[in-house]
Amino acid sequence: MEYTTAKFIHLIGIFIWAGASSSLGLFMLYSMKRPTGCNQDLLRNFYRWMTNLEIAGFVLAVVMGFYMLHLLKYKFDINWLNYKLPLVLGIILPLEVINFWFVNFYIPRSKEKPKAYKNYDMFTYIVALPLIVVSLTVIYLAVAKP
Repeated sequence: MEYTTAKFIHLIGIFIWAGASSSLGLFMLYSMKRPTGCNQDLLRNFYRWMTNLEIAGFVLAVVMGFYMLHLLKYKFDINWLNYKLPLVLGIILPLEVINFWFVNFYIPRSKEKPKAYKNYDMFTYIVALPLIVVSLTVIYLAVAKP
């Protein structure tokens, strides 16, 4: 596979990751604060599936990113990548792993669902702003290549 095809697939992964996390995530935050008439259990189950789609998009982006590094024969000689990779692998990746754990293990196995949801909501509130800032920084680095 050539570099431009890998980059295209990488971008598709990013669009899936960002689209699924931002649109439904914002609705979930809104629906917790304001009555929407939605069945919360049904909504949260749908959110679980969308979170897994989001994580699949993230994994696709990371795999294609590593493949592009391989094609470039990357040896830590590209400055903007030297800034981008620690942000992705050191901040975003661990947060996505925790997100995956919450949605697929902690909440489904919890005997006290309301408490589990409350803990997950707190996690979401805490990481939302830093995740947005880091993600925008990563996008800036990829586009501007300073």
